[in-house]
Amino acid sequence: MKKLLRSPLIFAFGLFLLLQASAFAEDPSGIVEGEAIASPPLVKAACAEGEVVYYTAQADTDEREILKAFEKQFPCVHVSVISAVTGRLFERIKTETESGHPQADVMLGTDEALAQKLVEAGHVRTWTPPSASLYPANAKVEGEWYAASGSLILPVYNTDFVKPDGAPKSWKDLLRPEFKGKLSASPISIGGTAWMQFAFLIDKFGDDFIRKFAEQQPRLFTSYNTVALSVARGETFVGVTSALNEYPLRTAQHAPINAVYAEEGTPLANYPMLLLKDGPHPNAGELMANWYLSKQGQSNLVRVRGAYSVRDDVAPAPGNPKLSDVKPWNPGHAEIVRQYGAVIEKITEMMN
Repeated sequence: MKKLLRSPLIFAFGLFLLLQASAFAEDPSGIVEGEAIASPPLVKAACAEGEVVYYTAQADTDEREILKAFEKQFPCVHVSVISAVTGRLFERIKTETESGHPQADVMLGTDEALAQKLVEAGHVRTWTPPSASLYPANAKVEGEWYAASGSLILPVYNTDFVKPDGAPKSWKDLLRPEFKGKLSASPISIGGTAWMQFAFLIDKFGDDFIRKFAEQQPRLFTSYNTVALSVARGETFVGVTSALNEYPLRTAQHAPINAVYAEEGTPLANYPMLLLKDGPHPNAGELMANWYLSKQGQSNLVRVRGAYSVRDDVAPAPGNPKLSDVKPWNPGHAEIVRQYGAVIEKITEMMN
């Protein structure tokens, strides 16, 4: 009799385990906080692939923190993050593809001109994320890339050495005599973000401004982070740096540094995200990129990096003004590609 009773219990318990396993095996939803980012077939295919290889020019630790929410929403997909400067990533993709061993599925770089070279070389696949319409015309090339991140480039000053009544309010204030030899910046050779800075200065103020800027004897550092640190430490009193480097010093470390949102405007460099044509995990890569461009993905970007999203429905980081209030300047992709080499040549000659 006991054996007869035990058999139904065992069967019921086995059925319970089977149902539980079936529930856990269900694919995650392609809707994130009310925003559709993927169809059920795409999610299913991404989960079957199980991995994304992500090449990024942003800091490794930042990207891992941003992507925690993605991996929580889609636990079936693991993201392998490989971080390096954009130029190195470009060369790596080129070498891997030409050797017949492509590794990356998704890339985020900091240089629109290099993104264009990848497109022209046939390394980028066509892609239109569900959120494409929420990205303005000068922050995307439809079907190729979308500005998943980016940075303002702006003047900063040390609040211990530069008092409020003497703080710069305009780009032209960087040319004041008291800042000669106490100014820091980065050369145009460091990449697309610096290119945007100098293209803006030429567009707004002309060649004469660049000559006078060079006469200020700026200390040139090969990264914007070093510029920001130089100002925060008082080694230089004013500088031109990326908001991504200024923000954590000002807000998290409470360093004596402040940003200047100049009356003439603020250059904004797009950081293009694109899908690589021969990536080994095309569906998982597309799912991750779609998520990164979603409101949840962009909100995490803002939270972790203090970056701006070009999506109007994503608020700025605490302590930062609205993007629309700082008069962001970007000439658009076609103009960047057209002017790229000429601006580099001009600035290199004038700053030396």
